[in-house]
Amino acid sequence: MLTNLIYLKVSVWDHFTISWGISSGDFVNGIQQLPQNIILINDDFASSNSYNPHSQFPTIVGQSQIREYLIGPNGNPNKWIDYQTKDHLDSLRDDEIADLLYLAHIGWPNHQRSPFSHKLGNQFVYLGGRNGFKKIYFQRFTAFTHVLELSIKRHLRNQRNSKRIFARPLFVKDLESDLLQQLIETSFTGLILAFELARESQRQFKIPILAPKANQEKVLWNTEGQLRSQTDQLGTLTYNTLTNKWSLQLQHSQEVDLNNFKIDK
Repeated sequence: MLTNLIYLKVSVWDHFTISWGISSGDFVNGIQQLPQNIILINDDFASSNSYNPHSQFPTIVGQSQIREYLIGPNGNPNKWIDYQTKDHLDSLRDDEIADLLYLAHIGWPNHQRSPFSHKLGNQFVYLGGRNGFKKIYFQRFTAFTHVLELSIKRHLRNQRNSKRIFARPLFVKDLESDLLQQLIETSFTGLILAFELARESQRQFKIPILAPKANQEKVLWNTEGQLRSQTDQLGTLTYNTLTNKWSLQLQHSQEVDLNNFKIDK
């Protein structure tokens, strides 16, 4: 199975991303500050270090404990919401607690309602699926930009190292903000950064940017042939290791319906 890929679909207006290949480590290292408190809305009592009797949710308190939970081995998908204080959590009404339970099992019930609670003061809603997909809501969507950047750089290093027996550390320069913005805008209808198909020539790595074809139900691919036959090429992301410069070439792309790309609840 091809694994060195990033799948990304973004809704800036609704403040969420759907991704595959962007790791919990990318998230932890990419956001400016980890929360101090999180609610484990998937009832992961084994991973909690605290319990809220009012809402009956397990919680984790403390940034170092939250970091360990997010990047450590975890058999269950991470599903959590951050909150500011215990008093805020204790102030939730029954219907607001019910919304959190619904969110954990079904997803956010209504895009007309914000996933950000003025009572909780949450910055994130993090919904991990068993199939590796993640849906994350960002209160400040700019927080996602650095997460994506770190993930791209990590995937590039992994691809380069996979082709060498004795690989020296590869310095990878940050992506320019305009280039990242173009990638995010291109991902409104879904894209795949296919690092697995990247080719190195004349000190340049060329990473295909692909879009799944309409009505395509498959989200994971076993071979390069499968991936190429079931996607359209949108462009190429290039990194020049001699000049340490990124560049992006985009072709005219068509609208694609990705309603079949769903997070495993």
